[in-house]
Amino acid sequence: MERAPLLASLVALYVAAEVISNVTAGRLVQLGPVVVPGAIFLYAMTFTLRDAIHAAGGVRLAKSAVWSGFFANLLLALYGLFVIHLPAPAWFDDAPYRAVLVQSARVVAASLSAYLAAQLANTWAFERISGALWWRSAASNALAIAVDTAVFITLAFAGTGAPLLSLMVGQLLFKFAASLLLIPLVYGVRARVAGA
Repeated sequence: MERAPLLASLVALYVAAEVISNVTAGRLVQLGPVVVPGAIFLYAMTFTLRDAIHAAGGVRLAKSAVWSGFFANLLLALYGLFVIHLPAPAWFDDAPYRAVLVQSARVVAASLSAYLAAQLANTWAFERISGALWWRSAASNALAIAVDTAVFITLAFAGTGAPLLSLMVGQLLFKFAASLLLIPLVYGVRARVAGA
């Protein structure tokens, strides 16, 4: 595969993973004593995918991918609200669609804010950290995951009585572990693009 189509495919996969993560985040999963959003594994992959795009295509392409993901998520939220307010046939049960498409404005704002802050922090850190590629990816992902988790949990759940620290610790651990397992993806993509 040539370099440009490969990079375009990576950006498309990144944006798809972001949107799918947004749709599946509301489904909570019990992993032992920890409760995490269903999107946690796929969302953790987005940080490493962004690193792979950055390593193979440069900082401008990485920032473009981040903004594309942001606007795709914003479009999902806005279009979901639009569609759910259109009249439905009397025989159609739209309750499942409402459960997925209608999130509180607070959760949507928290999600979009956390996404943008975390992905831009990841881009900033990956560009500035020196050393081996695995180190750049692991360190930038650690920063981004911390920013994402702190911003989302605080904006979405502060004042609700939810155990904020417990929610943060579980998400930090699972997201970072998943992102570490995916670091070979960065090497594979860079090698593939270099050979294209």
